[in-house]
Amino acid sequence: MESAKDFFNNPDLSSTKCHYLTENYEQSLEWEKESVSSYSCGTVKDDEILARNIYSPHDYDKTTGKLNSLAFDNILNRGLSVLRFDDTGHDEVVNIGQGKKKATHEYHGYITVQTKSIRECFIDTKRAMAVYDTALAHLLIHADICSISVTTKGNKNLLRLFLRETFSELVSV
Repeated sequence: MESAKDFFNNPDLSSTKCHYLTENYEQSLEWEKESVSSYSCGTVKDDEILARNIYSPHDYDKTTGKLNSLAFDNILNRGLSVLRFDDTGHDEVVNIGQGKKKATHEYHGYITVQTKSIRECFIDTKRAMAVYDTALAHLLIHADICSISVTTKGNKNLLRLFLRETFSELVSV
């Protein structure tokens, strides 16, 4: 088996890495304890706050002012991209979010969660998610939340519901 850094830096696996992690549950838990990026500032700690930028129409319904269930879909395949808020703060999260908006989607702000809350989610007696330090050369505060044990349609829906209820309300900009 390849190393955690090799796995997480393999572009061929970028859109399906959570599938592999789910199939290799024990390995997924072990890899969470080590840095998986050459640009890492260290593993993600339980007390860290993570922020996820929110865009419409994919993540957010402007009409209702609510998050869509699609806001969390990436957790099942490529990983839910988040920012290590404690290492950056409000202004930088907003600058990053505004820098990624496109003509096809509008930036609305961000939601936050404590890492410990993610790690304490169990479905069918297994941890449902892991948080990996996936710092990038151009974004050192990047991390990913990946599903590591959820396989059935019903449990995938439970996971999305848990995330919608666990992340904070939208911090609008």
